[in-house]
Amino acid sequence: MISQCNGTLERLERGKEGRSMDGRLIELKAWGCNIDEVMERFLDDEEFYFECYAQAMEDPCFSQLKEALEKHDIKRGFESAHTLKGLIANLGLISLLHIISEIVEPLRAGTDEGLLDKYQELLKERDRYAKMV
Repeated sequence: MISQCNGTLERLERGKEGRSMDGRLIELKAWGCNIDEVMERFLDDEEFYFECYAQAMEDPCFSQLKEALEKHDIKRGFESAHTLKGLIANLGLISLLHIISEIVEPLRAGTDEGLLDKYQELLKERDRYAKMV
């Protein structure tokens, strides 16, 4: 069990592509992420930040949003999108935040027209971020 935990910690420290935490933070900052403010929020605990980051990339709200959009369930879609917006904002992932905001606002207004395409854009950007884990 300890070796499994150590492996998880090592994976978090190095990421999928072998980058250090500092290297990943620098790359996120280069992508326009608000890392300085976020690290204050996370009390400069990079390990905790990347644990939350990894969990966010697999959050069930992504699939719940897709299902709600496919069923034209505005209320459920809004709840899922709004949850994702808060999660993404707390992590400082600005490009994802812009996309999810473009999904939240129409749902807030009661429409889902064209949002499946916007959802695909969200997933594509999320996948780019997920490679950082």
